[in-house]
Amino acid sequence: MSEEPLSFQEVEKLLESILINKTLAQVRSKHGPSFVIFSHPSIEDTIRSRHVREQAILDAKRMGLPSKEDLEKELEKLKIFSEEDEVKIKDLEEKIKAQERLLQLTKIEGRKKEVLSNIDRISKELDKIKRKSRELLYMSAESKADEESLLFLCWVSTFSVEGTHYWENFQSFENEKDLYLRNSVIEAFMPFNAGLPVKTIRYLSRHNLWRIRYSTALKIGGPIFPRGLVDLSPDQLGLLYWSNYYQSIYEMLPDDQPDQDTINDDEALDAYMEAFFKRREEERNEGRIKRASGGNKKLSAWDRGEELIITPDHPEFLNMQYSDERVQAGDAVSEVEVIAPNSRRARNRAAIRRANRD
Repeated sequence: MSEEPLSFQEVEKLLESILINKTLAQVRSKHGPSFVIFSHPSIEDTIRSRHVREQAILDAKRMGLPSKEDLEKELEKLKIFSEEDEVKIKDLEEKIKAQERLLQLTKIEGRKKEVLSNIDRISKELDKIKRKSRELLYMSAESKADEESLLFLCWVSTFSVEGTHYWENFQSFENEKDLYLRNSVIEAFMPFNAGLPVKTIRYLSRHNLWRIRYSTALKIGGPIFPRGLVDLSPDQLGLLYWSNYYQSIYEMLPDDQPDQDTINDDEALDAYMEAFFKRREEERNEGRIKRASGGNKKLSAWDRGEELIITPDHPEFLNMQYSDERVQAGDAVSEVEVIAPNSRRARNRAAIRRANRD
């Protein structure tokens, strides 16, 4: 379903954030509103966060916290989900799949919104039931380590408006006394770190404000983002992927290309392209069968046992093999001459025949 159009200013703001890999965020503190700048961590920062996680797992095990695997086994013994819960979970999961299939088939915009609303409502109900096990698994060593790793990434990605780290080091961040500020920063960082929704990225990748940048970069071969390939953010990678996807669609042959309304509708476009590639695969398979059976073998003019002059209007023009040579043609005739259709000899002979008819 195509989402509600973003304003020019909203698109510009999102693209600026993706291009420079930074975004301005307003957070709360005990002194009132404040501002920070988030920047996606580099690959080196990510590796350091992995070290923080591994060290946290070792510390958690020394403290006696069970592993996630041990907790899951224990939860299975405890039957944290009743038989009624199990039936309900399976039923809700089937309902979500059914609604997702319906969404692909639905063409009416108002109906699509209703289906999306149903998926959201059912997903929340399913999440509420599954929350029991997640709350217990939170006590595992891995969960504690994941939290520590996320906190490190939050610290290393948070800057003051002036450009320096908001907290001088990780310890300062962990020991921040203004918990209102610290929690507000973490809350704002998590969606930034996860990246924009796919639907938003797809909308941006086909917007003219971005496409002019993308197409220009392709023509001149210049860099699109200031960071190197290894340090691209999830949003940057997503924008590149979907830009390439839509570029391939805009370059399709006119008879194959979907109309603009279909291109603007994510579900409709995905269904169209799935059918298109399925059709192309079927055509390729048919071609392979023909070639394997010899059905695609070019006809030979020598098989005709006569002199041939094939013109472009002839239905077998493209399927004939042409040669200027004279060869033996067996018992039927002494020889066969095949003349290339656009040669001078072919044109002269055609003129002679027309003169004889006249």
